[in-house]
Amino acid sequence: MCFSLIFRIARLVACAVCLTASLASAQTRDGARWEIPQGAQPQLALGSDGRIWLTYAKAGDVFAAHSRDNGATFSSPTRIAAVPGIMVGMRRGPRIAANGERVTVTAIAHELIAFHSSDGGRTWSKPAVVNDVPTAAREGLHDLARAPDGTLFVTWLDLRNGAMELWGAESKDAGLSWSGDQQIYRSPDKSICTCCQPSAVFDASGTLAVMWRNSIGGARDMWFSTRAPGGAAFGTPRKLGDGSWNIEGCPMDGGRIIATSNGSFASVWQRAGDVFFCPATGAEIPLGQGKQPVAIMRGGEPVVLWQRGPELVSATVAPNASPTSHAADARFPVLVSLQDGSGAVLAYEYGPAKEPSLAIERILQVASSR
Repeated sequence: MCFSLIFRIARLVACAVCLTASLASAQTRDGARWEIPQGAQPQLALGSDGRIWLTYAKAGDVFAAHSRDNGATFSSPTRIAAVPGIMVGMRRGPRIAANGERVTVTAIAHELIAFHSSDGGRTWSKPAVVNDVPTAAREGLHDLARAPDGTLFVTWLDLRNGAMELWGAESKDAGLSWSGDQQIYRSPDKSICTCCQPSAVFDASGTLAVMWRNSIGGARDMWFSTRAPGGAAFGTPRKLGDGSWNIEGCPMDGGRIIATSNGSFASVWQRAGDVFFCPATGAEIPLGQGKQPVAIMRGGEPVVLWQRGPELVSATVAPNASPTSHAADARFPVLVSLQDGSGAVLAYEYGPAKEPSLAIERILQVASSR
């Protein structure tokens, strides 16, 4: 009897040690660094209350954690659910959004599904299926955005009509239920680009913007469209950037769209191995060689971070920028600004591509000034 009790206590202690070790910390030049062994495809989001939220996949499970102190520390990860067949890799993986205590995580396996928490991530609902047509979202590429009023919008690559199209759906109750699917864009030339992730973002007024890589006449260029606050229909889609990229095959790199401080939108993406920043209206600005760019607004100024060879670098937006180096042996970065403007949180994969681990860093100097 005593031996059985001791054995059970030992198991509980071992489990607690394993859980703590799954988010080990270390100090970096700027702030804190957290490591998650065998994690993949991290995503970050700033909640309406200033918390930084993290989600990722690990061995077929989906996890979430959060920081209440601007990325100095994170909570122990909570296992949301096992998702058999979850699509992970090349920007496939879970997405997260938070409005106070209401947190939503989306992921794609056979279907696009959403999990809901009403208690700040302590407990999670069973998955709600988003797409109306079974297996239509099976390519596994999607994005999730939160409006200032808490409305959620998810967009994904969709195969219900045989050729790849861009579709979306909306939730007014933090992901418990979703509106009927909406076709956002269908290419006049067979299909949009088949393996580049789309992106979506709301601005402070509630205007929604979506971006995707198109495929027209062999040109794999970035396109975007917007929807007015409270509206249902998207405006006329249009191409971003000055040049075109004719390429056979998919570059598997969809860039990122952001809301700028002046009530408009801007985007970052790569074309033929070069990274560009492009306002919604205006000329593109070349930043340097690389791929997989992401961007944030900091102090009213856009900052871009991207993968240049085996390292991650960042720069403010200026022609021939001088990038700041952040990490080596790193890929698939995600970046989110801290609510108080003191810096940002960066997450990325590192290590062997088939068995990656994750790093999460608080960085106080995101990029060098011009």
